[in-house]
Amino acid sequence: MIKLSNVTYAYPDGAVVLNGIDLHIATGKKVAILGCNGSGKTTFALLLNGIHQAFSGEIKIDGLDPSDPINNAALKSKVGLVFQNPDNQLVSTTVEREVAFTLENLNVRHPELKDRVDEILHFFGLYELRGRLTAELSGGEKQKTALAAVMVADPKILILDEPGSYLDETGKKMMNQALNHLIEKSPDLTVLRITQYSYVTEDYKRLIVFHNGLILADDTPARIFKNHDLCRTAGINIPLPYRIRSKRDFPKDEPIGSPIDMKKNSKGKSIVLDSVSFAYDSHDNPLLFQNLSLSVGNDKIYGIVGPSGSGKSTLIQIMAGLLKPLSGSAKYEGFKPKPGDLVISFQHPERQFFLETVEKEIRFGAENLALQNIDKIAEECYSLVGLSKDRFALRDPFTLSGGEKRRLAFADILSLQPSFIFFDEPTCGLDAAGIALFKRMVHRLRAKGIGIFIVSHYGDIIFALADEIIPMTDGKISAFYSREDFFQNFDYSGFLSVPEMVQYQKKSFGRIKYFSESELAAGIAGKENRPPRTSLDLF
Repeated sequence: MIKLSNVTYAYPDGAVVLNGIDLHIATGKKVAILGCNGSGKTTFALLLNGIHQAFSGEIKIDGLDPSDPINNAALKSKVGLVFQNPDNQLVSTTVEREVAFTLENLNVRHPELKDRVDEILHFFGLYELRGRLTAELSGGEKQKTALAAVMVADPKILILDEPGSYLDETGKKMMNQALNHLIEKSPDLTVLRITQYSYVTEDYKRLIVFHNGLILADDTPARIFKNHDLCRTAGINIPLPYRIRSKRDFPKDEPIGSPIDMKKNSKGKSIVLDSVSFAYDSHDNPLLFQNLSLSVGNDKIYGIVGPSGSGKSTLIQIMAGLLKPLSGSAKYEGFKPKPGDLVISFQHPERQFFLETVEKEIRFGAENLALQNIDKIAEECYSLVGLSKDRFALRDPFTLSGGEKRRLAFADILSLQPSFIFFDEPTCGLDAAGIALFKRMVHRLRAKGIGIFIVSHYGDIIFALADEIIPMTDGKISAFYSREDFFQNFDYSGFLSVPEMVQYQKKSFGRIKYFSESELAAGIAGKENRPPRTSLDLF
């Protein structure tokens, strides 16, 4: 049982994150928690786990008070927390040691410890990686390791803070299977699933919506998503079927930059990989790429997709010149890259921060390259990423929420005035407003003739933005696909989430007829306005 009574929490800079929270969650319940960036969701989880202590009010977890040192220690074996960023909780050198570390802290002895570690490693498909350094894992492999390390302890309360952020679809299915297995084994297990994505809440009977440190709603997902005004206030996305039925907030297509403007600003730049081979350690590891060749230009938005560990992040780092091939070459045609021309927005944005304030971070790139009109560049960056200069300029980057950090990471690279941008899992941590802003930003960048690459497991962002899609498997690229060809004919079920538009159309029409919400809206309106069928329609 979880009970919060008038709980308040504020960070050292004085920002109140939770303000007078009252909440009761019974033992054995599955509850989803939704809210925009900075609404207090993660702080709530850290209070339950005992990492943060409430400024005021009372918290009871199975009768234990996290503010009491003895109770806090006891709660560590009861409350399992999986962070959104797995790097925030991986502490051991190898995968096996990371999972075993949890049980060692609980004083589990051999041979039980070994049996439980082996079982969970097999379950998450990590057994072959048991000796791999955690620092060498892909984002998805790290996330699975973090999940395994928490689930192996059989916690009484499991808090999942965006646990699928870096997982491909296979990884998400494994996670859900493991969760169901835990629930079957322990019917009294309480599950709190924190998410930015409305579709994740469909399997939950209770949904709690946080907004500005308050609980704005506590009801079933269906009732909450039917309340469009509430969802708009909370800044959460209303699933497509609810928008269609209500005919409000539909369609939601983002404005696309004019192709004429794009061609006027484009100068025909391209990146060519010629027979590239690569391994992270040529002595111990097999080749990740072998004789890989491709040619991409700055006139399109490319979606790079594939299973975790297939080489997506490595590919963009080679194209950007951060990694050097063992053989073959990366060539640049139509331009000679200078500092700032080829930039990457990494999966974990905080790895790009090193200055004291947001303002210094945004200005640093332009100042370091001695660009002209730095004030104007900085203002444009604030605008592009949707951060208010008045509100954020003097903030410490490391005190920002996950979504705010992501936006700042975008601004950091945009200040370099690049020719090509590589986004690696750009929507992780972004709320509905942040994702909509990212779409608008990409369209504006494309209209300027900037080449865009998006690495993602999130099908909706690939469906909405990509002109061409590049699937990768085991370091290989078989072909480039148009968006239409890919989503109609390619089996992406193992690594990419099914876009809302695809799900709705397959359920409603049995096939994909429309590739934008405006087209879908027009098609539905046309069908509704069509005269009733008569017997003559059969001939």
